[in-house]
Amino acid sequence: MKETAKTNDAAVDLLAPRPGEDILEIGFGPGRTLGLLANLGTRVTGVDVSEEMVSLARRRNSELIRRGAATLHRGDGVRLPVDDNSQDAVLSVHNLYFWTEPEATIAEIARVLRPGGRLLLVFRGREYPLPGRLDPAVYHDVTTDQCVAWLASAGFDAHCQHPDGIPAEVSYVLATSSPTGKDDRGANSER
Repeated sequence: MKETAKTNDAAVDLLAPRPGEDILEIGFGPGRTLGLLANLGTRVTGVDVSEEMVSLARRRNSELIRRGAATLHRGDGVRLPVDDNSQDAVLSVHNLYFWTEPEATIAEIARVLRPGGRLLLVFRGREYPLPGRLDPAVYHDVTTDQCVAWLASAGFDAHCQHPDGIPAEVSYVLATSSPTGKDDRGANSER
């Protein structure tokens, strides 16, 4: 989608994927970013709640799927279809508002990330007014501070970034899992 292409491109730059990495995208929509990531030499797994988006992204990325560079799943993110400690990075752009259980999804992300893995959440922080074209009944309130607190509670070291050319109301929260595989409370993140 043209509306979010610049936001997604900035997210890919900030995530800094490296060839050979395993990257999970939650809420991939039409699959454009999955293709960008796979074409950088990563192995991508995508999860989206919409069967329509899964079908569209499968068509768009059929060659990548055929050669094993991309795998797509339908799901809500509360249970991710990948093994413990299997992902180098997780990306989710303009999707956090739709998570039915954000803290459970963040805990699930912590489960699948390798020690020292990266998580990038990009969303419109509700510390800014919601544009009139967006339905507040659909876009749940999530402030940047609330997101950072959820991540800290799950053992992530999180901080905000702001890429050039992106509106201030779009938050880029970059988080790193514990390099030891344990969160700050000493609990092992392996389940």
